[in-house]
Amino acid sequence: MSNQPSMAEYVESAQAILCELLRLLEFNDATLESSVEDGQIFFQIVTAEAGRLIGRTSQTLDAIQFLLNRLLSRQYEVSPYCVVDAEQYRARRREKLLADTAAALERVRLNGRPWRMQPLNAMERRLIHQALRDCPDVRTHSEDEDSDGRKRVVISLVETPAEPEPEEMADAQPAEENPRTPETPESI
Repeated sequence: MSNQPSMAEYVESAQAILCELLRLLEFNDATLESSVEDGQIFFQIVTAEAGRLIGRTSQTLDAIQFLLNRLLSRQYEVSPYCVVDAEQYRARRREKLLADTAAALERVRLNGRPWRMQPLNAMERRLIHQALRDCPDVRTHSEDEDSDGRKRVVISLVETPAEPEPEEMADAQPAEENPRTPETPESI
């Protein structure tokens, strides 16, 4: 028999923690909707004060999500990751970031110069890196951490080695068809 809690028990515990956090933050009208997908627990908070709950650049929402996951991990040795959202903010933000990334990619491909995105948190940077990972002509990297711990994603074209000029090709030596193998003690 396993001591591992069921997903329903994780959801119940996480919901209790989240309700207490919201109570302490004085979101008295907040209601929670929960769902489970790919082993993660998703919470959608419905409140009249969604703007205050989300905060500037989702800092409040991110802090609540961080606290929820930390408190849940103290309760269980292994626990699922919880995502906290309000008014579908995270889905809307994801769509905006993907649209901004597509526009930046088009700019980089047109003018060949790198493009620096606005400062983003780790989840948002990861989204951009993953969105562009299958583009063989583009590379991404993060740089410049700001005072809030956010970094910028830089999108740039991959440097390709220059093609040799046709006259350089004429001077090149063809590879040997039967290269000589080094002598080994057995062949001596």
